[in-house]
Parts: sequence; structure tokens; C-alpha cells
Amino acid sequence: MTNKKIIGLFATTALFASLSSVANSQVTISGYVEASYMTGNSKTVSGSTGINQTKQLGNETLIRVASKGKLSNGMEYNVFQEFESDEAATQNMHQRGIEITPMAGINVGYSFDQVRGSEIARTATPYVTSRHTDVTGITGITEPLDVTSSEHAIYLDIVNKLGANSQLSFAYAPNLDSASNNGSDRFISTTNTNSGYGIGYKITPITGLTASVGITRIDQNTVGHQDVDMKTAGFTYANGPFAVGAQRYKQEGLKTTQAATHKDETTLISATFAATKELSFGVGLAEQERTLAGVKGTVDTKSKLFSIGYNLGPVALSYDFEQNENIPVSATTAAISGRDSDTHKVRVRAAF
Repeated sequence: MTNKKIIGLFATTALFASLSSVANSQVTISGYVEASYMTGNSKTVSGSTGINQTKQLGNETLIRVASKGKLSNGMEYNVFQEFESDEAATQNMHQRGIEITPMAGINVGYSFDQVRGSEIARTATPYVTSRHTDVTGITGITEPLDVTSSEHAIYLDIVNKLGANSQLSFAYAPNLDSASNNGSDRFISTTNTNSGYGIGYKITPITGLTASVGITRIDQNTVGHQDVDMKTAGFTYANGPFAVGAQRYKQEGLKTTQAATHKDETTLISATFAATKELSFGVGLAEQERTLAGVKGTVDTKSKLFSIGYNLGPVALSYDFEQNENIPVSATTAAISGRDSDTHKVRVRAAF
């Protein structure tokens, strides 16, 4: 090996070591561990599939590894990876992404399962614990569709440039059929039928009032299948210990391929009250009207939520009571009159 090659190899090695030490000095690790106990009862009707309502003790763990810093040209960057143990049988590589900030207020990046695009407007109303459809996952109420939940997407965020305290987010997913473990070196997905984009906008024009809107468009490339068109708008107004909000969304089509026409129209209202800096109460109401193949359902799906939260800093305790009426068997079927459920949930979460 010549002296020039030896010097070059040494310089390259030293450079990599230097970059590695800089990156490592900015690495942070955070996350949480939580456990919950759920119990309840359900009522089914003849000919419908039962609702799984039994006593259940379960847990969830999330670890987030993140790093941020500056590039050699002065731009800022951040990168992160989350590892989650949840409903799946094995631990998942969950949210992840890399973001570059070419100038203040402009962020561009890649993400998997991050809140970008129209998803920034998905939850427009206040809650003490989880959003209404996430407490148990059995309400039968659909959420506003987006292209970033459990999807690979690229995005552009514009922060505080289109109004004070504002965020405009655009996200594009070229292949909504791609798997979560799609690699950067090999083709894994063999299909590419759906692609779409989402746009979300949030602004706080006056103290206490936050408004948000979002739209999602998904192209179904299979002939005869319905494209997705979702629109949502909502607000939260907070004054002292009280907060109240309302949200409305309408969506036609499903993320999965669907030949028959499908439309959901949903209204949510929620409010919270902070009795002390540790103790909070919340209520929520949701109602969904479903139309399949041009035929409106005979009954609407309804869900009521009552929540209590007690915050002890790194440890939080909560209680939720969820009451659901006329739950559909799936996202592609009509609401069923009398298919109801009541659920109690107690949860403890410890953050680190």
C-alpha cells in the first residue's frame, strides 16, 4: 500500500470517527411503559358476530432513539427510530424518520407512521387520555383517513409562515400497499395499486383557539374501485381550566380496495376540565352515519366517553368508561341496531 493510500485511509477513518462522536453526543433515549386493565359487557343481536368483551390485563412499551444537529452546510437535521411492543406478537420497528430543515420554518423529510399531512388535523378536539376512537378500538367509529398512518411517506412542513402559530403539512405516499419493513435496498412490495396525498393546516389565531382542517385523496388504480375523498374540520377552545371542541369529517371510499361505494359522516364533541394541576376530567360524544352503495343505514353508530386523569409527573393514572351503541361488524358493513358494548379501562403509564 502506498503512503498516499495509507494517509487517505487514515484521514477517512478519522473523519468517520469524528462524525460518529458528534452524532453520538446528541443521541437521546426516551419512552414509556404502560399497563391497563379492561373489563366490560356487550350485547349482540341474532346473526351478528359477537364483540370480544372479557377481562384483560395488558401492557405496551415504547422506546425512542433520536439524534439532531447541524449539517456541514449549516442546515439542521433530526432522525429518530421508535421500537414498540403493543398488540403485535413481536416487537415492532414503529415510527421512524429523517428530517432536514433547509431554513427556519421549512422542514422536509421521510417518515413511517408519523403525524404528517392531513393527520395533523385528525384530532381537533380535547381529550384527557386517548382520543375517542383509541381508548379501546371497538367503538365502530372510523377515523379520518390519511396517507401517513402505518405508511411510508415523504412530507413538507411549513411552520409559522402562513399565520402566527400555524402549521401547513403536505404528505405523499407513492405506495399505500407497501409493508412496514420495506427496505432501502431491495424491492419487497409486489403491488402498487394505491397512492395518495394528504394536506393539513392548523392555526391558533387567538389565545386559546386552535382550528384545523385536512383533506386526503387516494387513487385506487384498480378499475371499478372507489377513490378516497376525505375532508375534516374542527376546533378546540381553551379558557382557564376548561377546554371544549368539535370536529366533523366526511369520507368516501376506503384505504383498502373497495368496489361498492362507501361513505361515512362523523361528528365528535368533547370537553375537558382541569380540577387541579394533577386531576382532570373529560367527556366525549361521537356519532357516525354510514351509507353503503347509496343506501343510508337504518341506525347510526354512537359512542360516549368519560375520562379521569391523574398526573404525577413521570407517572400518570387514568380511568375511561366507554359506551357504544349500534356497532358495525366491520368498516365495510352497516351499523347493527342493538349491537352495544360498555367498557371500563384503568391504565398506568410511566415515562422515562
